[in-house]
Amino acid sequence: MDQWLVDIIEDIQGCSDLLGIKCVLVKIREHLGFSNISHVIKCPETFTRSSTIFVGDYPSEWIERYGKQGYVNIDPVASHCFNSQTPYHWMHFNEHPEGIVYSFFGEAKEFGLCDGISIGTPHFDGKTSLISLASDKKLVKDSAQQHHAIIYLTALQPFIDERIRQITKQYQKFQQSTVNLTEREKTCLVWVAEGKTAHDIATILSIAEATVVFHLKNSIQKLNVINRSQAIAKAVLLGLISPQFPRNSVPTYHF
Repeated sequence: MDQWLVDIIEDIQGCSDLLGIKCVLVKIREHLGFSNISHVIKCPETFTRSSTIFVGDYPSEWIERYGKQGYVNIDPVASHCFNSQTPYHWMHFNEHPEGIVYSFFGEAKEFGLCDGISIGTPHFDGKTSLISLASDKKLVKDSAQQHHAIIYLTALQPFIDERIRQITKQYQKFQQSTVNLTEREKTCLVWVAEGKTAHDIATILSIAEATVVFHLKNSIQKLNVINRSQAIAKAVLLGLISPQFPRNSVPTYHF
């Protein structure tokens, strides 16, 4: 196994704060021959509002302008990477020869962000992450540098994501520990998400329908929402419930 990769993973896992993560990111981009690096995680607080965690060494003036101007809404790199795990080479900028997107790319180049490679990772709970290596000059198409960047970013991103999640967990607005649903309450919510009525759930769980209603009402109260649909949505965002994989599920094979 690549010893450099092993060492970097150990460095990531040993970070105690975001400054440490930034130092490791800089080490990664220096090794791969790029001028800047960034790692962004979007964390949903509700289904219409999210917070962003940024770690990297992009020019601070560009980060400030990007946020104030709402460039995330026109940035094709963000649009692609927040919805796909396929690497995005910035040469696709050329697909936007005019208009507001073209102007956006022009501004980025003024800050030395001329070309690069980005990889995103959408998560089931709505979180999305994006890691980018930027260059102050045009990259050679299909070069060894590009291939190495894609390989290393793909391998390292899960470790970076997880370490940032652990570091920032105590600062997140919503934490799983602040809402304590019982296992039965979670189970009832999962079955509601499956489209089952209280009567259906009672039959499935072999309990009284009134008991199911009791658990659902408790869940709504604990989650501080007004109905079952909103309870499911918030429970998913908090990571309290997720798709279940029954022991007796039968896999489908394709040859």
